[in-house]
Amino acid sequence: MMSARVRLQDHSLFGTQRGGLMHRHTARHIRLRSGLRVCSGILQYLKDPTISPILTSTLIAAGTVSFNLVAGLVTEKKRADLTLEVEQQRTFAKAQQELQSLTARYRGPLLEAVVDLENRIWHLANATSEWQNSEGDVAEEEVMYTLFNLAQFLGFVEVVRREGPREDAFLQAGNPQGSDTLATLVEGLRFVMSAASGNLVDWGDVSETRDHPGSRTRRTGEDLIEWTPIQQYQLKVDDQLRVPRGAQRAIGATMLITPSGSDRHYTMDFAVFCDKYNNDASFAHWLKQPHDDIIKLATGATWKGQGPFPMGRWSRVLLLQQLLIDAVDLLDPSFVRVPKARRTRLMPVQYGPLPALSEYQRKLRRLARSSTFGEYSSILSDVSKWSRSVSSIDEAQLEAMRRQNNSRSRNSQGNGAHKDASHNKAALESRRD
Repeated sequence: MMSARVRLQDHSLFGTQRGGLMHRHTARHIRLRSGLRVCSGILQYLKDPTISPILTSTLIAAGTVSFNLVAGLVTEKKRADLTLEVEQQRTFAKAQQELQSLTARYRGPLLEAVVDLENRIWHLANATSEWQNSEGDVAEEEVMYTLFNLAQFLGFVEVVRREGPREDAFLQAGNPQGSDTLATLVEGLRFVMSAASGNLVDWGDVSETRDHPGSRTRRTGEDLIEWTPIQQYQLKVDDQLRVPRGAQRAIGATMLITPSGSDRHYTMDFAVFCDKYNNDASFAHWLKQPHDDIIKLATGATWKGQGPFPMGRWSRVLLLQQLLIDAVDLLDPSFVRVPKARRTRLMPVQYGPLPALSEYQRKLRRLARSSTFGEYSSILSDVSKWSRSVSSIDEAQLEAMRRQNNSRSRNSQGNGAHKDASHNKAALESRRD
């Protein structure tokens, strides 16, 4: 009895499972047959000769619109890229024009003044025969010419001081010293000429690495309390050719004969300088001490090859000569004006480098390769023409493709109409038959 019940339950469960499986198969067949009916209806709809040309024309029109939209976006992107490139070229050309204007204003004249003054100092230290007249005395003309070159150099240093803050093209961002390369060098020259002998000793007569004289580290409050200038050392040193900062500014300003902001600056020539020195007491006042120091250097103990330190009568001259050669290296990196053989330092001392020196020289070399702004204008013009030609080519190509697509659309519509006419004609003939 028990086994019969189990068999009955098994048969009942099997029947239920079999019924569910058949139901699922039936539903699947219904969905499949419905899909086939829909597809068959679509195919019958597409076979209709009056619908096919319309559908084809619609698809072609949609494709043409999509193509025109995509092509328009591509063209606008290309135009934007070309506009950006042209603007970058225009900015570059403007920067080069500013760079050339500024360098023409004082870099070239400053280089010439540096070369002339270094040449006089070299001959002064080496006691060449040109310093003596026929009677064996110091030739006043040589003294005056050396003084003139010193004053001319200070004149162009004054130009750098006035025009330098507007030298945007040469500013170096991120320098450890926080200053411009050329301004650092000029400050070093000013310091060597103006510093008291004790301050020069404190900077240079050390065993550790020196800062560049133009980027010296200022003392803190505690250091200033503990530090005392070597005043007694100054009294014992035969210090020559010291020109205080105020005198440097005064001499430089009186040497200039062009106003600030001029396209190019000039100083008075040698003849006018000599006449003004002999006849203008206010002008000669600032130059009297350097004039006497040059005579003392030319007539006193000659230079015997000693270095700047320990401090002596030739220390300031030797340091100034070294910095002037540094200025030649900075302003003439390609050896155009001064050959390498004429860049000898008499007795060099080691100090820190100028900030961003290689970058500054790289800009000058690039400027030397393109000497006129006309070249940059030509480059800019070529870029503008190229951008316009590329834009016109793109538009011409796009227009041709649009015409081709429109032609295809018209041909498709024409073929569809032709097929419709043929089909209608065949239908009429069959009806007649």
